[in-house]
Amino acid sequence: MEKQSLEHFFLLLLLRLALLTQVIVTITDIFFTSERPATALMIDASVGFAIAVAFLFFKQQKFEVSVLIIGSITVAAMCYQAITADHITNTSMAVVMVIGFGFSVLLRGKLLAVVHAVVFVAMIIVFSWNVTHPSDYGHTGSNSIIVVGITYLILYFVICYSSYVIKMRYDLMNTALRDKNFELVEKSNEIEAQNEELIQSQETLHSLNSRLEAMVEERTREVQLQNERLIKYAYTNAHHLRGPVARLLGLVQISKLDAGLEPTFIFEKIKLQANEIDEVVKSINRELEIS
Repeated sequence: MEKQSLEHFFLLLLLRLALLTQVIVTITDIFFTSERPATALMIDASVGFAIAVAFLFFKQQKFEVSVLIIGSITVAAMCYQAITADHITNTSMAVVMVIGFGFSVLLRGKLLAVVHAVVFVAMIIVFSWNVTHPSDYGHTGSNSIIVVGITYLILYFVICYSSYVIKMRYDLMNTALRDKNFELVEKSNEIEAQNEELIQSQETLHSLNSRLEAMVEERTREVQLQNERLIKYAYTNAHHLRGPVARLLGLVQISKLDAGLEPTFIFEKIKLQANEIDEVVKSINRELEIS
């Protein structure tokens, strides 16, 4: 879950719990509050109004405004109740503690520091008023009020600081996890791209192998045809050319042995064999061209 989503979820949960709690408190004040019921109902109404307005801004995605409205109005109401009550009330300060915790979780930066400073100053003002008017709260002296005030101020600081540190640790861990997730996504995309390149290389290699096989087959057919031509040529040379050539050589030997032979006879025979050789050569050329 992302930081913003967690904060929005927490704010929505806080608003729902605040609404349920306020309904219960209002009903309790109506039936069981005997001292200053008008003041209690006025405070209940102001807090209920703050919750309703905070819900409205939450629906409009204005989350910081929603936090500030419900927090500031509730803190103001609790401070007013702490001053106007007949005794030092722990309930009001407990609510302020809860609001401070909510601020630490839902806000950040300078806005968080300013809000905590304002609440801290408001608590000091409340307890300063209590200290200067101890008789209004059933005390003869201010020592016990000072102890209560210091205790609540320390508790507020401890609760808010602790929740702030926890929130910061969570933000750091969430940021680290998000960065790691981003790195994993990048690595996954890189591996996917490498796989695609590998698949493309394999397809290219397969295509080259197919083309090479086709070229080898084509070259093999050409060599086979060439061999067939050479075989035909050798056969023709052995059976058709050797006969006329042998006869020509025989005529040359006869002309050497018998000087009385007529040259015309020899030349006619030589011409006859030469024509036969010419026909054989032409036949060979035609067969080679056809094949």
